[in-house]
Amino acid sequence: MIKTKKQNVPLIAAGILCLILTGCALFQKTPPAKAPRQQYVDVKAQQKYYDLGLQQYTKENYGKAKESFEKTIELGPNTALGQKAQENLKKIQRILKTLEEIESK
Repeated sequence: MIKTKKQNVPLIAAGILCLILTGCALFQKTPPAKAPRQQYVDVKAQQKYYDLGLQQYTKENYGKAKESFEKTIELGPNTALGQKAQENLKKIQRILKTLEEIESK
């Protein structure tokens, strides 16, 4: 028996529907988000730079203190020392801004 064109339409439509549904099922699933990789923090180095920053700060060497605190943050911005260093940097920036204002008068 020879199939006519009208008889092939349901088969073609069913095939296309299967392809569409299969394709949609493949593309709807998104891969799970990867957890951020834990970054290794050299705790001793970070503590060294933080302590150096405090020493320079107490000696009013704000430029060197700023550099040390920036290095502390670079080594671990989300650690306790990294957070403290960020707070100290804000203080230093306010001090440097005040000193600039005083010198400009």
